[in-house]
Amino acid sequence: MLENLRQDIRYGIRTLGKNPGFTVIAVLTLALGIGANTAIFSVVENLLLRALPYPQPERLVEIANTYLPQIPRAGLSPGHYADWRRQNASFSEMGAYAKILQGFNLSGEGESQRVQAAYADAGLFPMLGIRSVVGRSFVPEEDRTGSAPVVILGHRLWQSRYGGDPRLVGRSISLEDVKAEVRRRFEEVFDVELKTLSE
Repeated sequence: MLENLRQDIRYGIRTLGKNPGFTVIAVLTLALGIGANTAIFSVVENLLLRALPYPQPERLVEIANTYLPQIPRAGLSPGHYADWRRQNASFSEMGAYAKILQGFNLSGEGESQRVQAAYADAGLFPMLGIRSVVGRSFVPEEDRTGSAPVVILGHRLWQSRYGGDPRLVGRSISLEDVKAEVRRRFEEVFDVELKTLSE
């Protein structure tokens, strides 16, 4: 049986060697098929199969606006969110966030870095069941317009830029040249992706 396999392999290699055009097309087709399947599986695994890294992820609901037919999905404005929160009779807790797509420049203490960030209200982290390792979460008074800017760092940023220094809590860092006081550092669920400005 092993000898038959060897003969089949040799025959296949000879046949492919005689038709290099066919060989190239066959290899490219296989590569594209395998690559596409791998990409689709990665997306399906991350979006459908892997549970969200929060306690009771099946109870989480995302609320969005729709303006049909032009805009099938849009985020809530701060006013809409305040109305939903005030009139809420369906959800045990509510929290809001807004991802900043362009990111922020983090400067001071070494080379400037571009960091991805999001605005979050005081209800978001308790709602998700995320505990801090150092420091504290936001408080409702910090949600008010005109309150002093505060920031919560992800684990990766805290380690890579600040060496895991727990004394960072309470100090100020500079985001877009605005000083913000560090309130706490969260577990790795909220890691911040780093990209240096020189890249």
